[in-house]
Order: sequence, then C-alpha cells, then structure tokens
Amino acid sequence: MKKIGLACLLSILVANGWAHAPFVAPSSYVVDGGNTAILAGFAEQAFDSEVAIKGFNFKVLTPKGETQELTLSHSKALSLADVKTDQAGTYTVTGLRTGELKYAKVGQRWLRVLDAKAEDLAPLAERHFVTPSEVQAKTQQFTVQRVDQLLSYFSKQQYGAVKQEHAQQGLRLEFSGHPNQISLKTPFRVKLNLGNKPASGFQVALEKQATTLGEAEKEIQLETNGSGEVTLPFSAVGQYLVTITSPE
Repeated sequence: MKKIGLACLLSILVANGWAHAPFVAPSSYVVDGGNTAILAGFAEQAFDSEVAIKGFNFKVLTPKGETQELTLSHSKALSLADVKTDQAGTYTVTGLRTGELKYAKVGQRWLRVLDAKAEDLAPLAERHFVTPSEVQAKTQQFTVQRVDQLLSYFSKQQYGAVKQEHAQQGLRLEFSGHPNQISLKTPFRVKLNLGNKPASGFQVALEKQATTLGEAEKEIQLETNGSGEVTLPFSAVGQYLVTITSPE
C-alpha cells in the first residue's frame, strides 16, 4: 500500500528561517522487527541531509508511554540512532532544543541581535537584524525563550494512540487521523493548542521530499485558523516535512 510519511518541525517563538532546517524521521514508517533506526540532520531540501544534527536531545515514546533516551552517532552529513521496537503500536520520536533570542529596538523597529561579519553587512536600514556591536547600553532590549521541537511517528504491527509528552512547552497537536495512515482521499487536519487555547495565526509550511530528477521544489504556505486548525493538502504519496512556526 502506498503511504504518506509525515515529519514535523515545531518552532515556538521563532520567526527566523534556516538555510538548513533540522529534521528527524524513521528509517521506515512501518516496522516489524525488534529494532529500527531514526535519521536526523540539517537539510536545505526536505530530508536531503547535508549536515549531522546537533543541539537537540532525542527520545522515543513507546506505545506503552515509556521513554527511550536516544544516543546518536554522526557522519559528516547525517545522524542516526537505534531504537528498540519490542512493543506493538505507534512510537513517537521527539527532538528538543531550547535557547534564547535577543531583540533590540532600533528607531521604531525591533530587530534580532545576531553575530555577523561586519564587512559583509548591508546598511542597518536595509537589514532585519542588528549586531551586538551596534547595540548601545541605553538601547531597549528584551529576550524571549526559543523552543524547537522535532516530531515523527512510526508504527509496529498496528496503529496505536499517538503519545505526547507533557513537557512540550504547553503546545499540543491533535490529528484528524493517524499520522501513519494518511490518505489522499481524506483531508488531513492538524489542530494546535498552546496553553489549552487554540494556537491561531501559526505559520505552517508543507514540503514534499523530491523523488525524481528535475522535480520542482514546492513549499505550500498555510496558517492556522482561529480554532488553531489547518488542513494539509497532500497532492501525492511520499514523505512530507511540516514546519510550524509561531507568530513573532
């Protein structure tokens, strides 16, 4: 049976994009043996890893809700971890990274504070960021917590309930169907709740992994509605990366 694979990147309170975005995905979305592997990395195009992952802590929630901490091994272009799969049902793979984002007020604009090579910079009026050396002691500043979370799912022998950790920074996803049973014939909806309230206005990007030479890159941009819901328009079977970003 042809399948649609789904991997998610959740970015909370992050408005910047990545030249290479992090991802995690199982080596197979349906497994039968006692062990499998998950793959992770940074990729410019969906799942085409070019740099091994770093900065994330990975774990797997088993069908019984138990936690497996993962130890990754790395090549230059990819990271890999073994997963014990001795239970029937659905496994949830998570990767978590936290940090801080600093902003400074320049004129009437709030700009990200980023390290950058001064000799290559455009004039400040043309940029969306400011360097630390350009921030004065009297400049208004504030810091926000940054949370990046990677999610993916795979199943053994049967499709079970999708497990979620309680420590997801208050964000929860609800799917209209099982993420390992997506069909082109049935609309697939995702609902986001943040702190038990609908997460409206979140940016959602849907990107399909290329499978043929010359296949055009196509990233679909969406937004959650007032109820925190978005419908993902899958147009063909394949593996998809969903990136969800909170409004700034």
